[in-house]
Formats: sequence, structure tokens, C-alpha cells
Amino acid sequence: MLDINKALPGIDKKNIEKIKTFINLALEFNQTHNIFVRKNFNEVFEKDILDCLPIVREIEKTGSVLDLGSGGGFPGILISLLRPKNEVSMVESSSKKCYFLKKTIDELNLNNTKIINENINENNNIGKYDIITARAFADINKIINITKNNITPNTKYLLLKGTIKKINKEMEVLNTKQLTCEIIKLDNKQAERHLVKIGLK
Repeated sequence: MLDINKALPGIDKKNIEKIKTFINLALEFNQTHNIFVRKNFNEVFEKDILDCLPIVREIEKTGSVLDLGSGGGFPGILISLLRPKNEVSMVESSSKKCYFLKKTIDELNLNNTKIINENINENNNIGKYDIITARAFADINKIINITKNNITPNTKYLLLKGTIKKINKEMEVLNTKQLTCEIIKLDNKQAERHLVKIGLK
């Protein structure tokens, strides 16, 4: 049987309860609106919550965060919940998913969070951010291109990606003279996962 408290070391009971509520809200909404392919609580916890935690751990407890293609709230809602002093903006093009995100924000009382319902492109004017995150959104080069208006010299990208083979292929077209890149292999029992950290030189 899944022991959530043991699986989330360092996270207080109040936030663990909020994570449980988040999962249950997602499953309930998914029954009628199909926001993701998950069957039960444990599957969401293992494939989504645990998958996204490495991104949260890399985020300092101050600063602004832009989460691209937030979908069902992974990792955006989790960042908002566990980093309450950070200002978190979640970009999502689907109105249906934005409705769910807003409902979840209200239910969990996440006052540090806002939803941007648009299809982000390189001409966007949604502001500048300290951290840009993404999971299952787009290839690395596209992410960097569409967020050119959203970075400062100190902006960091935290991108949750799959196989090292695919990551290396995506990085072939990057201008490494202007960027610093670090690939961290994650201990993930579900699949091969890596966290790609990118900054500006």
C-alpha cells in the first residue's frame, strides 16, 4: 500500500493533505472532462506528483515562475503549493484545463498563482520571470524561442524531459555559446527521466 507520508519526506502534513486534495480534484474533473490519462489516485501520485518534485526542489523560495503548458497542473500547481512565497504564472491554451486550474487554485487557496489562458508565442507580452518550467510541452529549442520576451540575464529554465537520446537530439540545434546546460538523471521508477537546467552565459 502506498505510504504518501514516507514518499514525501520533508513536506509537512498540511501540504501533504493539499496534495491529496489536488489529486482527488484532478481525478474527479477527469471523469467528465478528460484532462489526462490516469486511472486512480496512486497512478497520479506516482506518475505526476513524484515526477514533478525534482523541479520543485530546484526552485528557490522566492522569485517568479512561469510554467508552460500547465495542463492538469503538473508541475504548476505543485510549485504553487510547495513554494507559497513564489509568484507562479501558469500558461495553458485549453479553456477547459484553465477552468480546472482556477477551480483548484480556489479550492487550495493558492494566492500566489494566476492562470494565463493563451497559446504562448515569441511575441507574447506576459512579462519576465526568474524561472521557466515545462513538462511534456515542446522541444527545448521551441521553448527557448517562444520565451525570448520572458527572460532576464538571470532566468533559469527547468525542463522535465524523457530519454537522454531525445534530449541530446533536441540540444543539437541550441546555441551553446550563449547557454549553459546541465542534464540531471532522475531516479524515476516509471520511466527514463531527466531534468534539463538551462541558463544564459
